[in-house]
Amino acid sequence: MAADAYLLDTSIASIAFDAANQSHAEVRTRLAALGDDSISICSVSLGEVEYGLQVSPGIDPARHRTVRNNLLQYQILDVDQHTGKLYGELRGELFRRYGTRDGHGRLKEKRPEDLLDRTTSRELGIQENDLWIISVAVQYNLRFITRDKMERILTAAKDVHAYDRAWIWSL
Repeated sequence: MAADAYLLDTSIASIAFDAANQSHAEVRTRLAALGDDSISICSVSLGEVEYGLQVSPGIDPARHRTVRNNLLQYQILDVDQHTGKLYGELRGELFRRYGTRDGHGRLKEKRPEDLLDRTTSRELGIQENDLWIISVAVQYNLRFITRDKMERILTAAKDVHAYDRAWIWSL
């Protein structure tokens, strides 16, 4: 992938796909400036968008079809064995930093969503799918575009993989 290529997080892709979203025009304008042929999405994001369509009440079926058709507008990158290695390293780093251990040295938490900040005891807000999507960005050295605050994941990605290519867009 080119150095000026991009991976959209689901938080941006779902807006770009849905013309009825109030931020759609702004996101489309910003993406158009990057060049649509340089933009990719991860297959994990496809699953997240499809899930959202499946559980959204009262949405017009035509709007669902439009969103699904728009999903195919960008290159779709799949998760593979290389992604799996990067994901495992990134997830391992997060659990080393934030996981707690029992008396036998085993991790108490099993899911990233269960990790807490050791100082404040607040949830970190890390979601499993975000780890997969960022692992794809690292794998292909893509600039990652999100509207979510993922400081802890991105810090771990920087420390483990020297990855520092994320843009957090305010909308």
